[in-house]
Amino acid sequence: MRYGTDSEYPFDTDNRAWRRLGDIASEHFDVITWNRDPDGRPVMLTLADLHTGDTITLAILDSLEIRDPYTLNAVHTGSDLAAHGPTSGPAAADSHAATLALDSTTLAATRPTPLHDPAATALPATCWVDLPTDLAAALRPALDDTRTAVLVLLDRTRGRLAAVGPFPTHAAADTWQPDDGPGPTADRLIVPLHPVTIQEARP
Repeated sequence: MRYGTDSEYPFDTDNRAWRRLGDIASEHFDVITWNRDPDGRPVMLTLADLHTGDTITLAILDSLEIRDPYTLNAVHTGSDLAAHGPTSGPAAADSHAATLALDSTTLAATRPTPLHDPAATALPATCWVDLPTDLAAALRPALDDTRTAVLVLLDRTRGRLAAVGPFPTHAAADTWQPDDGPGPTADRLIVPLHPVTIQEARP
């Protein structure tokens, strides 16, 4: 359920991270959820250690539901490719390019890219974005040490790429295979996924 129309502090109890937190926390803690009157919106979560009685209380500020996931693919000098996100929609991904440009002296190009859910092995045509063929020919995965990864399928001949993920590890990304079409014949680049803040992920 979505609580409130305030765009600064919205919260949805159907948020997948919130629901997963509840499932995991209840296996290890005594969980108390504090709700506000009169609408019942959750505002705090208290976790009590079952063995010692120690507690911690967390304030619940807001939530973000990413319905149209995108990444910002960033190419650095040397043709190293990394991803940033996920964001909710292409506009949020594109706006993150300015932040990257301020923080990096090696940024050469960026491209917002739909992020395909790896739960579906059929890769639709809308996932592919065009690139200059000379850039596509030179791309290679950046070697940044991040745990989360994106699988980039790179069609160097036609100058286009598609992004699949996120994956919890590089090894998990390496096991994903598309059903048919150009995906199986494309080069596979497993690139680091750098997280963005909740404000940067908003549309």
